[in-house]
Order: sequence, then structure tokens, then C-alpha cells
Amino acid sequence: MADRHFDVVVIGGGPAGYVGAIRAAQLGYKTAVVERAKLGGVCLNWGCIPSKALLTNAELMEKLAHQDTWGLKIKGEVEFDWDSVIGRSRKVAEKLTGGVGFLMKKNKIEHIEASAKIVGAKSGSSPCKIEIQDCEVQEEITSAPAKPGKTRETITADHVIVATGSVARELPGTPFDGDKIWGAREAMYNKEQPKKLIVVGSGAIGMEFGYFYKQFGTEVTIIEMQDRILPVEDHEVSAAMQKIYKKAGFDIKTSTITTKVEKTASGVKVTVAPFKDGKADESKAETIEADRVLVAIGVKGRYDGLFDDSLGLETVKDHIKTDYVPGNYDTDAPYDYKTNLPGIYAVGDVIGPPWLAHVASEEAIICVERIAWKAGKLDHEPIPLDYSVIPGCTYCQPQVASVGYTEQALKDKGLKKGEDYEVGKFPFQALGKAIASHHTDGFCKIIRGLPHGEILGAHIMGDQATELIAEMSLARRLEATTEDLIHTVHAHPTMHESVHEAALDSEGRVIHT
Repeated sequence: MADRHFDVVVIGGGPAGYVGAIRAAQLGYKTAVVERAKLGGVCLNWGCIPSKALLTNAELMEKLAHQDTWGLKIKGEVEFDWDSVIGRSRKVAEKLTGGVGFLMKKNKIEHIEASAKIVGAKSGSSPCKIEIQDCEVQEEITSAPAKPGKTRETITADHVIVATGSVARELPGTPFDGDKIWGAREAMYNKEQPKKLIVVGSGAIGMEFGYFYKQFGTEVTIIEMQDRILPVEDHEVSAAMQKIYKKAGFDIKTSTITTKVEKTASGVKVTVAPFKDGKADESKAETIEADRVLVAIGVKGRYDGLFDDSLGLETVKDHIKTDYVPGNYDTDAPYDYKTNLPGIYAVGDVIGPPWLAHVASEEAIICVERIAWKAGKLDHEPIPLDYSVIPGCTYCQPQVASVGYTEQALKDKGLKKGEDYEVGKFPFQALGKAIASHHTDGFCKIIRGLPHGEILGAHIMGDQATELIAEMSLARRLEATTEDLIHTVHAHPTMHESVHEAALDSEGRVIHT
């Protein structure tokens, strides 16, 4: 086939890729998306969306386990069909993936089902070059690289946006096997429920899957190298969650490192040891047996086989390097998301933290709009992404959500409570809506800057926390103060009243406690 030319080629069809492609098409660019698996990426197919379907099932099972609370009388033991539980999440994913395909057609974006290899960067008047290769699409429940095949055509593009996402990190010497050693994909799609599960890592993925399996009767052990679960969250949130989960029957081992994983005929043996000051105390090591082990220790950028070695792509810590500096959250610099290769950009998980779908989508839109602005297609410079107002969410029950600084982060910066900031906190056990819905575990915590009352951080643990955080994200984005929150009338009865009361508490004016 003769070579074809596009204005913009996006490689990857996930939350960064397909969103960026739609924005490019809206701006009048001839656009193509190259995706070697299903449209929607990990998020729609094996992450954000289907996992929430599973968690909804788990919440229902938790409610049924406390049927007396609701005045229900269900004769006999509550039974479930495991295949149907897993199958429902797959149907949800399939529906959304089909929706992305519709959006591609609606916006006249060419969807190329293949593997891509970038063989040429932009040089003078010469555009970028991309080989389109036949590929053996990866098995959907593994993280194995796709196996490219014969090149069927070479396309060119003025701009190439890499949005290939991330892949789960493995424990050294312990690759995922699709059977007994799981990553998140395997945990989401398996034909047999384990009786015992070990979860290595207590971030969002580890906690969510731990919650899901526990509610269906699996014995769950959580291993965390840090001194607390959910280590990126506020210390008070971590402590409260750990107390609740231990009471619920989870075996939680913090300050503990996994040193060895062995497969056995019936399952796995996991060796762990106390971990302190960067060292494992092997003399106190113990071995835990289970049917399966889920490794949830983070992700790394996925760009295997994507760039010809001769191009000299710059990477950093297993991610593609761009002009965006991961972790530089104190500035909203106008990043272009350019790589070191002319005409080639990268956005989303593949460039580093925060590894969040909503961040990936925004980065893609800004990347496209900055390209368009520099070409004169936009009459204003795009507003940069402010990384200090990105909400983070964990969807187990109780839910956890946060935005801005933790109290510990402020202390690490040298700020002092009472001098530089104050804290307002309101417990859900004093909230009418929470009592009525039997969701009294949790609280809303607001960190208020002094002397002006700006929102430095907000941390919510409890029912609907992942919805409540939107108000705090907007408040921080608009530089609202606690006084603004106080004088915003919150409907009654709602969970949002906890935000109002926490703001009041930060000024010593709380009403209902």
C-alpha cells in the first residue's frame, strides 16, 4: 500500500490516546489512532471501569452480610455465581470499548488496528515515519508484549503523540504467569476464586482488589513495605483505614518486605521479612502460603518495540522523558510534552506519575491544543495543567480521596500547625446522611492556610469520598478559602455537608460536633 500522510498520529487508544485524537480531529487535523489491542486501553478494558463493576458487586455482598441492619431476612446463605460476577464486569468494559469505536467514526478518525514502530523523527520538511506492523494481539489477561509481524505500510505524520500507557511492575525474579502470580489484569479476570490471597502492595490497586476478594469470602493478607497502608495518603487516613480493615478480618503486615515468591503444586509460598531503614531483617523472615499472590507494587511506562533504536529516545526511570517533570507539582508550567525527538510527543502513564486516567486525558488535550496554538489554529494559549490540584481516588469501602498537600508534606516543608496552617475535621458518625445510610466510618479533613484561609489540602475517607473530592478540587483550583466554603449553602441531608462542617471546624466554628 502506498504511504499515507496524517497531520496527527496518536499511538495508543486509551484515555490519553483516544481523547487526544478526538481533540485533534475537532481542531481540523487529519488524525489516526494506532492501537494494537482494544480501544479504551487498560482503563476501559482492564482497569478503572471493570474494576469498579467488581467493587459494586463487593459492596452489595457487604450489605447482604449485614442484612439485619437493613431489616432484611434472607433464608439460607447468600450464594453467588463467580462466572457471572466476573462476566458482568467484562460486559461493562465491552460496552464502553464499543462506545470509543463509535467516537472514532463520529469524529472521522482513522482507527488502525496494528502495532506501530516509529522509525523516523521530523527533520526539516520531512515528516515523522511510522511502520504499521501486523501483530499477534496480546492475550487480554496478560501483560506480555505484543509480537509484531510484517510491516504492511509506512505512514507519515507531522506530529506523533505517544500514549501507550503503562504496565504493572513485577517483583524481581517473579514474572506474572497468568495463573498463580497475578498482576491487576489477572486479578480482574480469573475463572476460579482463590480461598486465600496475598496482596503485595497497599496502594489503590492492592486495596481495591483486597476489598473485592474479601467481600466474597477470600482470606486476604496485605503486605506493605512502608510503615502504613495507602502510604501516599494523609497519615490520619492511613491509620483509620488500617484500623477498619484489621477489624474486618484482613491480615495486614506493614513495614514488611517480600523477599521471595515460590510456586507450589497448590498455590504459592511468599517469604516476607521486617523492613526498616532500607534493610530486611532476614533473621525474622516468615513464609505465608496462599492460593494466589497479587503483585501491586506500581507501574512503568510501556513502549516496548515502539522506537527504532537508532533514534536515540531519551527515557528516565522506565518512562519516556519529556519536558514535563514528574513530581514538579508546585508549578503549572506550560509543558508541550515534547520528547527529545522532533515532532514526537508523549502523554499519560508512559511519561510518569501521577499514573491516573484523568491526568492522561488532560495532558493529551493540552498537548494537542499547544500544537494547534503554535500553528495559529487557536487564538489563545492553552491553560496549563496544574498538577497540584489533581484528585486521587481509591474505590474500596470506605473510599479514600484527596487533593493537594498532606499534613505531613506541609510539615516536611517546614510549615507549622497553628502558625502556617490549621486543620478542620468532621466525622461521618455525626453526619445525618451518613447515619441514615449506615456509612458512619470516615471523615472529611481540610487543611487551611494561614492567614488567608486557602485550601492547602483536603482528605476524605468514607462513603462517596471519590465524589465529594470534586468540590475540594474545584475550590483549590479557584483559590477558594474556607470562608467561601462556609458561605456556600450545602443541601441537607447530603454527604457534602461534611465539607461544610470541616471548613467550619478549621476556623473553630463547627456546629454539629
